[in-house]
Amino acid sequence: MSTFRTSAGLAAIMVGFVTLLLSRQIDGGFWHGFFQGATVALMVLGAFFVGSGIWPRRRADGDEQEHWLPSRDGSGDGR
Repeated sequence: MSTFRTSAGLAAIMVGFVTLLLSRQIDGGFWHGFFQGATVALMVLGAFFVGSGIWPRRRADGDEQEHWLPSRDGSGDGR
């Protein structure tokens, strides 16, 4: 699933670059704004997909052995 998200994110970013080039070719009007908005939306969506594909998710099974908790390390016991 992470490879799909990363590749979908990269594809969205590439399509965002295409819409950026299209918005630079059109001087003004509705289509200029449309392609600028599509550029922003595709770049943000692509960054989200790439980020969610690269960084791991939180585990749903509640495995707390991997994470450090300050309340469980014994440093606050006054020893």
